[in-house]
Amino acid sequence: MSSPAIHRSYRVASASKLVEALADRLTVIKEEDGLTDADLGAVMHKGADQGAKYRTGLAEMGAVAFLRGCERWNGRFANDALALVGMKLVPLDAEPVSDRALQTRLAKLMLELSVALEDGVIDDLEAARMKRTLIEAGEAIDARRAA
Repeated sequence: MSSPAIHRSYRVASASKLVEALADRLTVIKEEDGLTDADLGAVMHKGADQGAKYRTGLAEMGAVAFLRGCERWNGRFANDALALVGMKLVPLDAEPVSDRALQTRLAKLMLELSVALEDGVIDDLEAARMKRTLIEAGEAIDARRAA
């Protein structure tokens, strides 16, 4: 009897899902930052028409355009797509976080989670309310890990 092969589990994401995730994030960035399709295109060294195609998912962006978007918007742009393949973007030059600051951010997150879980379920509204705290705690963990 042979032993089973042990290997990492790999995530599989379709090309359309990856393009859709980037398009969705560009739409959010456009709305939140008050940008135009020309602004999006300019960041990626493209024109307004190509910026619109990226934002609507009608075009797959090349590596240079993708990296320009990462450079400008960091994980805010790329992390939803990267999460589909089990990765995330973390800036190398993140501000250092002290042990106390990390502890404070984690304690704040734990408090919000505890309050949300009092009824045994975290609903969409509760998750939305704690999004900023979750992001701050994650950034602190990433900065500490990089130190």
